Amino acid sequence: MSPIAIRRRRRSKGKWMRLRDRNLLADYMRASDFSQARLGRYVGCSRQFIHALLQGEKNSCTSEVGSRIEEALRVLPGTLFVRSESTATGQSVKRRTPVRAA
Repeated sequence: MSPIAIRRRRRSKGKWMRLRDRNLLADYMRASDFSQARLGRYVGCSRQFIHALLQGEKNSCTSEVGSRIEEALRVLPGTLFVRSESTATGQSVKRRTPVRAA
């Protein structure tokens, strides 16, 4: 049995946007008569990504995707997404507390 190389997709360094409120996104989609698939086609991402945003499974995207979503729904920039910078390495760092032996 040969080992299989698993490639993890790394976030590129740069600007990211965090979704403010998934319910607000859903409300604007309903008001603009956008389905998940239609919004995904307009933005250039998958329907599954839009679904993940609406379900809270994802809460950030590239600044380009966030801007296109706001453009599609005809809302002012910054209404649905907050801009944020990624870390220097492009990876999130989780700090663990060491477990001490009793």
